[in-house]
Amino acid sequence: PAVGTTQDHYSFATTPEDLNLIMAVGATPQLSHHRSHYGTSITLLPTNVSACLCTPRSVEYLGYMNRSFQAYDVHCADEPRGDMLKHGDGTGRNVSNAACHAATYHGGTRCCLHEFFLTDIEQSSLIPDQVDNYFLKFRYYFQEYVPASPPIPASHRHMHHFVFLIDEAINDYEEDNAHYGTASIGKISAHVTVRTMGIEDVPESLSWITPLVMTPHCHAPSCIREELWNADTGELLCNVTAKYGSSHYGHLGQVFNEANYIAIPPCIFGYQPGLQLPFRLSPDTKITAIKYFDNTYRHLGQMA
Repeated sequence: PAVGTTQDHYSFATTPEDLNLIMAVGATPQLSHHRSHYGTSITLLPTNVSACLCTPRSVEYLGYMNRSFQAYDVHCADEPRGDMLKHGDGTGRNVSNAACHAATYHGGTRCCLHEFFLTDIEQSSLIPDQVDNYFLKFRYYFQEYVPASPPIPASHRHMHHFVFLIDEAINDYEEDNAHYGTASIGKISAHVTVRTMGIEDVPESLSWITPLVMTPHCHAPSCIREELWNADTGELLCNVTAKYGSSHYGHLGQVFNEANYIAIPPCIFGYQPGLQLPFRLSPDTKITAIKYFDNTYRHLGQMA
C-alpha cells in the first residue's frame, strides 16, 4: 500500500477498492451542528487500463425551507430479505413501500430532524427565536461484579446486542391500505439467517447464540403483534402481542393505562422458575420475522 507519512495519515491500497466517506457541511462559520451530511464512497481504479470514472447515478434529496437538503439514500432490499421492494405496503399488492422512493415518500422521521419545524415555508416568520431547555434524569440499578471462583461461576456474563430490522434499510416505512378506511390487517415479513440478522455487536467468532431477551419495536396505534419463527423447524420462538390501555386493567386514567397507551411485553428466557428455558440457534438457522398491524388508515414513520 501507499503508506501514510505518519499514523495520522491514511494508507491507500495499490489495488482497486472502494473508500467509504462521510461528508458534512457546516451551518455557521463556527464549529457547530452540521447543516447536512451524506455518506458516499470513492472507487480507486487501475491506471493501465481504460475505466469509467463517473458511473451515472441519480440521487434524490429532501429539502427543508429551501435551505437545508439531505440525500434520500434508501435502497429497499428485494425478497427474500424483506417485502419492502415488491410487497411493501402490507396488503400483499405488488407495489413497493412508499418510503422506498423520495417521490412517493409522504413523511416520517426524515421530516423531523434537528432544527426542523413542521411548518410551511410561508410560516417561517411565525417560528419564535427562542430555545427550550429541558433536563433528563436517569436512575441506574446495578449489581457489583464478582469474578469467578471455581466451582462458582462469575456473577455476570457478557451479553451481545443484536438489532434486526424487518423493514430492512428503511426503518421509517409506511403502512397503507388498498381501500382507505376499510378495516384491514396488514403484515410485512423478513427471511434471514442468525448469522445475518444482527447489525451491531456481532461476535467475530459465532458458533451459536442463546437468546435471553427479545424486545420488538412496534408503534401505536397500529401495532398488533410481532413474531419470530425458526423457519427450519416451524417453531415459534417469540410472539409479542401489543397491550393497549383498557378498562379491563382498571381505570383509564391510571398511569400507563390511558386509552390507547401501548405496552409491548418482551420475550424473556432464563433458568428461573416461571421462565421459558433458553435455547440455542446456530449461525445458519433460517429465521422468519413477521409484523402484523392495523392498516385501516395509513400510518407514516413506522418501524419494525
